[in-house]
Amino acid sequence: MANKIDYDVIVVGAGISGSATARELARYDLSILVLEAGYDLACGASRTNSGIVHGGYDPVPGTAKAHYNALGARMIPELAKELGFRYKNTGSMVIALSEFNLQAIDELVERAKENGIDDVRRISAEEARTLEPNVNPDILGALLCEGSGICDPFGMTVAFAENAVANGAEFRFRTRVADIVERKGYWKVVLENGDALRCRAVVNAAGVYAIGFHNRVTGDELPEVPRLGEYVLLDRTAGETFSHTMFQAPGPLGKGVLVSPTVEGNIIVGPDAVDVEDVENTATTPEGITWVAHQAKQTWPELNRREVIANFAGVRPSGADGDFVIGEPEGHPGFFDIAAFDSPGLSSAPAVAVDVAAQVAERLGADERDGFEPHRDMPARFIEMDEDERLAAIERDPAFAHLICRCEEVTEAEVLEAIHAPIPATTVTGVKRRCRAGTGRCQGGFCAPLVAEMISEELSIPLSEVCLAGDGSEMAPLTREVMGNASA
Repeated sequence: MANKIDYDVIVVGAGISGSATARELARYDLSILVLEAGYDLACGASRTNSGIVHGGYDPVPGTAKAHYNALGARMIPELAKELGFRYKNTGSMVIALSEFNLQAIDELVERAKENGIDDVRRISAEEARTLEPNVNPDILGALLCEGSGICDPFGMTVAFAENAVANGAEFRFRTRVADIVERKGYWKVVLENGDALRCRAVVNAAGVYAIGFHNRVTGDELPEVPRLGEYVLLDRTAGETFSHTMFQAPGPLGKGVLVSPTVEGNIIVGPDAVDVEDVENTATTPEGITWVAHQAKQTWPELNRREVIANFAGVRPSGADGDFVIGEPEGHPGFFDIAAFDSPGLSSAPAVAVDVAAQVAERLGADERDGFEPHRDMPARFIEMDEDERLAAIERDPAFAHLICRCEEVTEAEVLEAIHAPIPATTVTGVKRRCRAGTGRCQGGFCAPLVAEMISEELSIPLSEVCLAGDGSEMAPLTREVMGNASA
C-alpha cells in the first residue's frame, strides 16, 4: 500500500529530551521509533552537559523555561529512584564579589518567588564561607538554593531510553534524518541514505538541528544561535573541594563559569559561551580552556590545573529569543517541537516529555496501555560496594574479580553488562559512559585496549573495526599481550 504507516510516532534525536519523550510515549498504545544520527545515545548537546539540576530561580518568569524547569527539577529525584540513575541533592550557590553582584542576587531571589521556587534565600558572606570553606574569601554574600542538585546526564538519558525499550520503543543509531515532509494524513521522514519512513506524528528533538527542521516544516524563519561551551574535568582528588554547585552572579558581561561536584566524585568547571556556525565542530581550544580556568578562580582561587584530567566542548541549541520552543506549531498537526532546548534543558526534560507525549497521544487518539513498567534497576558498581558486597558479587559472578579499569575500579562484569545492555555499548566510549571504564586519571590509557578487545569478542567483530566513538575512530589492533608487555 503506497501510504502504509510504518510507525505511529517517530522521535528525531536520542538525547535527553528525545529519550525522555520516548519513555513517556511508551505509556500509550503507540508504535514508537527513535532515530539518532550518532553512534549512541546523547551524542549531541546531552553529551556535553554539566549535570546540574537547576533550582528554577534563573529563567525569566512566564517563559517556557521557567515553567518546565520548576516542574522537571521536582520530578528528577523520584525519577532517579524509579529509573536507577545517579542524583544528589547538593544545593547551589550564586556568589557575589561586588555590590553590583549583590543587586543581581536580590533580583534572582525575587525571580525565584515569581517562579514559585520557595527554597531560595540570600545568605551572608560568613554563612557562605562556613558552608564552602574553599570559596573566594572576598565574597560579599551569596544566593543559596537548597533544592537544586546534580545528576549523571548520560546515565539519566540511558535510563529513559532503556525503559522506553523495555516498554516497546525502538531505537536506531547512525541514522541521520535529512528531511521531514508533511503529507496529507501522514508525515514522511526522509533519511540521509534516501530511504523514507511514514508516521502519524513526529517529535522534533534533534538538538542543534531542531530549529532547522522546525523552519523547514513551518516555513518560519525562527533564528538560532548555536553556542559552543567548553569544560574542564578535575580528578577525584579535588572532588570534596565544594559540596554545592557554585555559580557566579550575572554581571554586565553575562554569567561566569560554574564550579561543581559531580555525582561520580570529580569537579567540573565551565563553560564559556561562544557563538558558532559549525555545529559539528566540538573541539576545545587552548584559549577557551585557559579562559574557563581563569574565570573559575574568581570562585575558587586555589584551583590547580594540574588536577585537570579531561576537557571537552559541546554546542548548545540556543534560540535567538532565549526560550524553548515546545509543542505543536499552528497549522501543522502531528509535528511536535522540542527545539531551542538549551539550559536548563536537562532539568526541564522530564516535564517537557510528559506534556509532549500527552499532546501526541491526544492528537492521535491513543489510550494509555496496560502493562507499562516504569521501573529500571541501577547497574551495580564495584567501586561503590563494601567488602561483603564485593565478595558476594564475585561469588555470584567471577567476572567481578577481574579489574579492567584500575582508576575507577571497573570490573569485567560491569563492562560485559554495558556491552549487552538493552541499548548495547558498541564502542569504547559507549562502555566508558555507561560504567566509567576509562574516565579516571589515565583516561583509558590502561583499559581502553582491553575494552576494545572485549567488544570485539562479545560482538564478534574484528578488533580493527572496534571504534573509540563514531565511524572513522577505529582503534589500533592492540591485544592483551601487547598491553601486558607495555605495562610490565
